[in-house]
Amino acid sequence: MESPVVEVRNVQKVYGKKGGNQFKALNDVSFSMQEGEFVGIMGPSGSGKTTLLNVISTLDQVTSGNIKIDNVDITDMGQDELSDFRSQKLGFIFQDFNLLENMTIAQNIALPLYLQGTPTKDVDAKVMTVAKRLGIEDLLQKYPAEISGGQKQRSAAARALVHEPTVILGDEPTGALDSKNATSLLETMKDLNDRQNVSIMMVTHDPYSASYCQRIIFIQDGKLHKEIHRSATRELFYKEILDVLAQLGTKDA
Repeated sequence: MESPVVEVRNVQKVYGKKGGNQFKALNDVSFSMQEGEFVGIMGPSGSGKTTLLNVISTLDQVTSGNIKIDNVDITDMGQDELSDFRSQKLGFIFQDFNLLENMTIAQNIALPLYLQGTPTKDVDAKVMTVAKRLGIEDLLQKYPAEISGGQKQRSAAARALVHEPTVILGDEPTGALDSKNATSLLETMKDLNDRQNVSIMMVTHDPYSASYCQRIIFIQDGKLHKEIHRSATRELFYKEILDVLAQLGTKDA
């Protein structure tokens, strides 16, 4: 069997100093994610789901335990190594787009390539390829202020994909979108996952968004509570998700 694309082993994250007030945000968390999976992370507010995404995305460091991405242990890396690894292996889709207003959509999408030192002659072709995949090739010369929220989110998704990362990480990617644009982005992510085997991990509080995933990992009080797999229709999976959230005693997942 192939190695998991993400492997989390016995991870703990403790905030605060020894002898003082400490808070254990993650408590002995272990799971793995195979290449081509679309995994959702859910849990009540304060459960540790955002902390988990932060340590997997190299934006924060674990207190103990190990995380491997593409068979590379990121927990022992220095900041420079982590920065290089992040720019090469990870793609990010944020809730608030994080597009730079003084750059065109093409320039925004190209940012990860410039950070990698991709030759200029190759950048335009890569940007156009990913723009076509997401249906935004006619937006490339526009600026963020000139396009809609849904178009901004597709542009952000293109930027996350342009350097062909090992994993796409989404932090509430539909949180700032209306229902129509949210559905459009989720369909795009599902299509990338289904047709092109893109590996996606998404933190979300929204059961509708989560129903697009293949598997949901639920966290409560810093520990893995349960995981469920989509085995039938998305509508039935949505109901399963609601049932687990009810067990967790929260409507704000």
